[in-house]
Amino acid sequence: MSNQPIKLLQITDCHLGDNVDDLLLSMNPDESLRDVLNLINRQHPENDFAILTGDLVNCPSPLAYQRLYNIFAQRLSCPFAWLPGNHDSPSTMAEFGDVVNRKLHTLGNWLIIMLDTHVDGLVSGHLVQKELEFLEQSLLDNKDKYIIVCLHHHPVPIGSDWIDRQALKNTQCFWKVLDKFSHTRIVLWGHIHQQFEMHHNDKMLLATPSTCIQFMPNKKTFALENLMPGYRWFELHSDGSFTTGVERVEYKNYGTDLNSSGY
Repeated sequence: MSNQPIKLLQITDCHLGDNVDDLLLSMNPDESLRDVLNLINRQHPENDFAILTGDLVNCPSPLAYQRLYNIFAQRLSCPFAWLPGNHDSPSTMAEFGDVVNRKLHTLGNWLIIMLDTHVDGLVSGHLVQKELEFLEQSLLDNKDKYIIVCLHHHPVPIGSDWIDRQALKNTQCFWKVLDKFSHTRIVLWGHIHQQFEMHHNDKMLLATPSTCIQFMPNKKTFALENLMPGYRWFELHSDGSFTTGVERVEYKNYGTDLNSSGY
Protein backbone atom coordinates (compact mmCIF):
# COMPACT_ATOMS: atom_id res chain seq x y z
CA MET A 1 0.00 0.00 0.00
CA SER A 2 1.24 3.47 -0.84
CA ASN A 3 2.64 5.56 2.00
CA GLN A 4 1.11 8.64 0.42
CA PRO A 5 -1.85 9.94 2.46
CA ILE A 6 -5.33 9.91 1.00
CA LYS A 7 -6.47 13.47 0.41
CA LEU A 8 -10.12 14.20 1.19
CA LEU A 9 -12.27 17.34 1.13
CA GLN A 10 -15.49 18.22 2.92
CA ILE A 11 -17.62 20.95 1.35
CA THR A 12 -20.96 21.76 2.90
CA ASP A 13 -24.11 23.89 2.99
CA CYS A 14 -23.72 25.61 -0.37
CA HIS A 15 -27.39 26.75 -0.52
CA LEU A 16 -27.14 27.34 -4.26
CA GLY A 17 -30.14 28.90 -6.02
CA ASP A 18 -31.69 28.43 -9.44
CA ASN A 19 -29.87 31.46 -10.80
CA VAL A 20 -26.32 32.73 -10.55
CA ASP A 21 -27.52 36.00 -8.99
CA ASP A 22 -29.86 34.50 -6.35
CA LEU A 23 -29.16 35.77 -2.82
CA LEU A 24 -29.33 34.27 0.67
CA LEU A 25 -29.58 36.93 3.37
CA SER A 26 -28.11 39.39 0.85
CA MET A 27 -25.12 37.10 0.19
CA ASN A 28 -24.57 35.49 -3.20
CA PRO A 29 -23.93 31.74 -2.62
CA ASP A 30 -22.58 31.37 -6.17
CA GLU A 31 -19.94 34.00 -5.54
CA SER A 32 -18.85 32.55 -2.20
CA LEU A 33 -18.80 28.97 -3.54
CA ARG A 34 -16.66 30.13 -6.45
CA ASP A 35 -14.25 31.76 -3.98
CA VAL A 36 -14.06 28.57 -1.89
CA LEU A 37 -13.36 26.44 -4.97
CA ASN A 38 -10.69 28.90 -6.09
CA LEU A 39 -9.10 28.57 -2.65
CA ILE A 40 -9.21 24.77 -2.85
CA ASN A 41 -7.51 24.85 -6.23
CA ARG A 42 -4.75 27.05 -4.79
CA GLN A 43 -4.28 25.38 -1.39
CA HIS A 44 -5.28 21.74 -2.01
CA PRO A 45 -5.38 21.23 -5.78
CA GLU A 46 -4.83 17.46 -5.78
CA ASN A 47 -7.44 15.37 -3.96
CA ASP A 48 -8.69 11.81 -4.04
CA PHE A 49 -12.31 12.47 -3.09
CA ALA A 50 -14.74 15.15 -1.91
CA ILE A 51 -17.79 14.83 0.35
CA LEU A 52 -20.69 17.28 0.07
CA THR A 53 -22.61 17.08 3.35
CA GLY A 54 -26.02 18.51 2.55
CA ASP A 55 -28.03 21.68 2.06
CA LEU A 56 -26.51 21.68 -1.38
CA VAL A 57 -29.23 23.98 -2.68
CA ASN A 58 -31.53 26.44 -0.95
CA CYS A 59 -34.71 25.34 -2.73
CA PRO A 60 -34.56 21.81 -4.17
CA SER A 61 -35.26 22.35 -7.86
CA PRO A 62 -33.74 20.22 -10.65
CA LEU A 63 -32.17 23.37 -12.09
CA ALA A 64 -30.36 24.24 -8.85
CA TYR A 65 -28.97 20.69 -8.55
CA GLN A 66 -27.88 20.67 -12.17
CA ARG A 67 -26.04 23.94 -11.70
CA LEU A 68 -24.35 22.68 -8.55
CA TYR A 69 -23.44 19.34 -10.11
CA ASN A 70 -21.91 21.08 -13.13
CA ILE A 71 -19.89 23.44 -10.95
CA PHE A 72 -18.33 20.61 -8.96
CA ALA A 73 -17.78 18.40 -12.00
CA GLN A 74 -15.95 21.25 -13.72
CA ARG A 75 -14.03 22.71 -10.78
CA LEU A 76 -12.97 19.70 -8.70
CA SER A 77 -10.12 17.49 -9.85
CA CYS A 78 -11.51 14.44 -8.01
CA PRO A 79 -14.71 12.38 -7.74
CA PHE A 80 -17.35 13.60 -5.30
CA ALA A 81 -20.46 12.31 -3.57
CA TRP A 82 -23.30 14.05 -1.78
CA LEU A 83 -25.88 13.40 0.91
CA PRO A 84 -29.10 15.31 1.63
CA GLY A 85 -29.72 18.03 4.19
CA ASN A 86 -33.01 19.50 5.32
CA HIS A 87 -33.09 21.89 2.33
CA ASP A 88 -32.57 19.05 -0.13
CA SER A 89 -34.75 16.64 -2.10
CA PRO A 90 -33.34 13.09 -2.01
CA SER A 91 -35.53 12.05 -4.94
CA THR A 92 -34.22 14.89 -7.12
CA MET A 93 -30.64 14.16 -6.07
CA ALA A 94 -31.16 10.50 -7.03
CA GLU A 95 -31.72 11.54 -10.66
CA PHE A 96 -28.00 12.32 -10.96
CA GLY A 97 -27.00 8.67 -10.91
CA ASP A 98 -25.43 6.06 -8.68
CA VAL A 99 -21.89 7.43 -8.46
CA VAL A 100 -22.65 10.73 -6.75
CA ASN A 101 -25.35 9.11 -4.57
CA ARG A 102 -23.38 6.01 -3.56
CA LYS A 103 -23.39 5.48 0.20
CA LEU A 104 -20.12 3.55 0.60
CA HIS A 105 -16.76 4.77 -0.71
CA THR A 106 -13.50 2.87 -0.23
CA LEU A 107 -10.28 4.88 -0.24
CA GLY A 108 -7.36 2.58 0.48
CA ASN A 109 -8.01 1.09 3.90
CA TRP A 110 -10.50 3.82 4.77
CA LEU A 111 -14.25 3.57 4.23
CA ILE A 112 -16.66 6.51 4.00
CA ILE A 113 -20.26 5.79 5.04
CA MET A 114 -22.84 8.34 3.85
CA LEU A 115 -26.08 8.55 5.86
CA ASP A 116 -29.41 10.18 5.04
CA THR A 117 -30.92 12.16 7.94
CA HIS A 118 -33.41 14.10 5.79
CA VAL A 119 -37.06 14.23 6.91
CA ASP A 120 -39.60 15.73 4.53
CA GLY A 121 -41.03 18.96 5.94
CA LEU A 122 -38.72 19.16 8.96
CA VAL A 123 -35.55 21.10 9.68
CA SER A 124 -34.34 18.53 12.21
CA GLY A 125 -32.98 15.14 11.21
CA HIS A 126 -33.79 11.48 11.84
CA LEU A 127 -32.20 8.15 10.95
CA VAL A 128 -34.88 5.66 9.96
CA GLN A 129 -34.45 2.05 11.05
CA LYS A 130 -33.28 0.98 7.59
CA GLU A 131 -30.51 3.58 7.73
CA LEU A 132 -29.42 2.45 11.20
CA GLU A 133 -29.32 -1.15 10.00
CA PHE A 134 -27.28 -0.09 6.97
CA LEU A 135 -24.81 1.68 9.26
CA GLU A 136 -24.43 -1.33 11.54
CA GLN A 137 -24.05 -3.80 8.68
CA SER A 138 -21.48 -1.59 6.96
CA LEU A 139 -19.46 -1.43 10.17
CA LEU A 140 -19.71 -5.20 10.63
CA ASP A 141 -18.67 -5.90 7.04
CA ASN A 142 -15.65 -3.60 7.12
CA LYS A 143 -13.82 -4.25 10.37
CA ASP A 144 -10.55 -4.20 8.44
CA LYS A 145 -11.03 -0.55 7.48
CA TYR A 146 -10.93 2.78 9.26
CA ILE A 147 -14.34 4.43 9.11
CA ILE A 148 -15.59 7.95 8.41
CA VAL A 149 -19.32 8.36 9.06
CA CYS A 150 -20.92 11.34 7.29
CA LEU A 151 -24.34 12.88 7.84
CA HIS A 152 -25.95 16.30 7.61
CA HIS A 153 -27.44 16.85 11.07
CA HIS A 154 -25.28 17.08 14.17
CA PRO A 155 -25.45 14.08 16.53
CA VAL A 156 -24.24 15.98 19.62
CA PRO A 157 -25.28 19.36 21.08
CA ILE A 158 -23.03 22.20 19.93
CA GLY A 159 -24.08 24.83 22.49
CA SER A 160 -26.49 26.93 20.41
CA ASP A 161 -30.04 26.37 21.66
CA TRP A 162 -31.80 27.30 18.44
CA ILE A 163 -29.90 24.91 16.18
CA ASP A 164 -29.60 22.17 18.80
CA ARG A 165 -33.39 21.96 18.47
CA GLN A 166 -32.77 21.20 14.77
CA ALA A 167 -30.22 18.42 15.35
CA LEU A 168 -30.45 14.69 14.71
CA LYS A 169 -33.38 13.62 16.87
CA ASN A 170 -32.60 9.95 17.51
CA THR A 171 -29.00 10.41 18.60
CA GLN A 172 -29.23 7.61 21.17
CA CYS A 173 -29.98 5.11 18.39
CA PHE A 174 -27.07 6.45 16.35
CA TRP A 175 -24.54 6.21 19.16
CA LYS A 176 -25.86 2.83 20.28
CA VAL A 177 -24.78 1.47 16.89
CA LEU A 178 -21.57 3.45 16.53
CA ASP A 179 -20.22 2.83 20.02
CA LYS A 180 -20.22 -0.93 19.44
CA PHE A 181 -17.28 -0.50 17.08
CA SER A 182 -13.79 0.81 17.69
CA HIS A 183 -12.68 1.26 14.08
CA THR A 184 -14.67 4.46 13.41
CA ARG A 185 -12.21 7.33 13.42
CA ILE A 186 -14.29 10.32 12.29
CA VAL A 187 -17.92 11.47 12.43
CA LEU A 188 -18.43 14.37 10.04
CA TRP A 189 -21.43 16.62 9.43
CA GLY A 190 -22.68 19.94 8.04
CA HIS A 191 -25.84 21.90 8.98
CA ILE A 192 -24.34 24.11 11.70
CA HIS A 193 -22.45 26.52 9.39
CA GLN A 194 -19.43 26.70 11.70
CA GLN A 195 -16.22 24.92 12.60
CA PHE A 196 -16.62 22.37 15.39
CA GLU A 197 -14.33 19.74 16.89
CA MET A 198 -14.67 17.41 19.86
CA HIS A 199 -13.72 13.90 20.94
CA HIS A 200 -16.25 11.17 21.71
CA ASN A 201 -14.52 8.11 23.14
CA ASP A 202 -11.99 7.21 20.42
CA LYS A 203 -13.74 9.17 17.67
CA MET A 204 -13.19 12.70 16.40
CA LEU A 205 -16.42 14.64 15.80
CA LEU A 206 -16.09 17.38 13.19
CA ALA A 207 -18.18 20.01 11.45
CA THR A 208 -17.17 22.53 8.84
CA PRO A 209 -17.98 26.10 7.81
CA SER A 210 -20.55 26.62 5.08
CA THR A 211 -19.48 27.86 1.68
CA CYS A 212 -21.85 30.80 2.30
CA ILE A 213 -23.26 32.32 5.53
CA GLN A 214 -21.68 31.52 8.92
CA PHE A 215 -23.64 30.95 12.14
CA MET A 216 -22.33 32.50 15.35
CA PRO A 217 -21.51 29.79 17.92
CA ASN A 218 -22.96 29.49 21.43
CA LYS A 219 -26.08 31.59 20.83
CA LYS A 220 -29.61 31.00 22.12
CA THR A 221 -31.18 32.45 18.97
CA PHE A 222 -30.19 32.67 15.31
CA ALA A 223 -27.21 34.95 14.72
CA LEU A 224 -24.70 35.34 11.89
CA GLU A 225 -20.98 35.83 12.28
CA ASN A 226 -18.79 37.86 9.95
CA LEU A 227 -16.42 34.97 9.27
CA MET A 228 -15.53 33.93 5.77
CA PRO A 229 -16.74 30.81 3.92
CA GLY A 230 -14.51 27.76 3.93
CA TYR A 231 -13.94 24.04 3.58
CA ARG A 232 -12.23 21.19 5.44
CA TRP A 233 -9.33 19.04 4.22
CA PHE A 234 -8.05 15.69 5.44
CA GLU A 235 -4.94 13.61 4.98
CA LEU A 236 -5.78 10.01 5.86
CA HIS A 237 -2.91 7.67 6.68
CA SER A 238 -2.72 3.91 6.29
CA ASP A 239 -2.29 3.36 10.05
CA GLY A 240 -5.65 5.02 10.83
CA SER A 241 -4.18 8.36 11.85
CA PHE A 242 -5.17 11.55 10.07
CA THR A 243 -4.62 15.27 9.94
CA THR A 244 -7.34 17.80 9.19
CA GLY A 245 -7.83 21.52 9.01
CA VAL A 246 -10.24 24.24 7.94
CA GLU A 247 -9.37 26.89 5.37
CA ARG A 248 -11.35 30.08 4.79
CA VAL A 249 -11.24 32.58 1.95
CA GLU A 250 -9.57 35.92 2.55
CA TYR A 251 -11.78 38.64 3.97
CA LYS A 252 -14.30 40.00 1.50
CA ASN A 253 -17.44 42.07 1.92
CA TYR A 254 -20.18 39.78 0.60
CA GLY A 255 -22.92 42.18 1.67
CA THR A 256 -24.39 39.64 4.08
CA ASP A 257 -27.25 40.87 6.28
CA LEU A 258 -25.56 40.20 9.60
CA ASN A 259 -28.61 41.47 11.52
CA SER A 260 -30.94 38.86 10.07
CA SER A 261 -33.06 36.84 12.49
CA GLY A 262 -33.31 33.78 10.22
CA TYR A 263 -34.19 32.48 6.80
